[in-house]
Amino acid sequence: NEALMKYFEMTRDSLLVSKDLAEKALLLAPDNVRAKRTLSIATTMGVAFGALPREQEHIDRAIELAEDSVRAVPDDEIARCILSFAYECDGRIDEAIVQCQHAISLNPSYPSSHGDIAMLFALRGQVGEAVRAANEAIRLGAHDVIDFWRHHGLVLALFAGGDDRRALEVARKVVRTKPGFLRGALFWAATAAATGNDEEASRAIHHCLSQLPHLNLGNVAPGFMPRYVRDGHHSRFLEMLSKAGLPAS
Repeated sequence: NEALMKYFEMTRDSLLVSKDLAEKALLLAPDNVRAKRTLSIATTMGVAFGALPREQEHIDRAIELAEDSVRAVPDDEIARCILSFAYECDGRIDEAIVQCQHAISLNPSYPSSHGDIAMLFALRGQVGEAVRAANEAIRLGAHDVIDFWRHHGLVLALFAGGDDRRALEVARKVVRTKPGFLRGALFWAATAAATGNDEEASRAIHHCLSQLPHLNLGNVAPGFMPRYVRDGHHSRFLEMLSKAGLPAS
């Protein structure tokens, strides 16, 4: 319970504390499914926020824990979403989508499954499906503490679809809500650059580099975040980040 409370604070510091607490819970009860799924998501979200380095051992363990959780309770939609995100962190987008689809079939009213699949559809270039799923997630989420994550999925979709001005509006909302979520801030930079707001784009990159100075065009995607599957979307994202001022290396 303490690990989950720290997880939902969603800062780099709180995610490290969450992971540590979940590790302790798993030591107390090595077969506990809730401890396994909590440790999995604390690990992968720690990577997503830059609290943990994106090392394969972290991803592999998160996948193993999440797969164990799903095998133990196949009808747990939360475990399915946690496994989906672990697959996403490993670049296994198609497998991640399958898990989200299963979660939606188990509980169509669970907002996170719609929000997660929106991001996955966006990464795969299925813009229409992504926008619909993101809007459904936002509707169902009722402005809870991870609403920023669902709006981020909408940004990915809008940017892939070339609706840069709308993407920028939503990206600004994401950053206002969760300034430490640097995936969101990177899309703030890219959408600002794409709309010709050069000063804002530069400010967004400065915000990112002030928190994670090692970020550059070579390690941002894939690396810090998953890349768009389609080369055209991926290249345009990197081009806009370069225009905004993200270093080459």
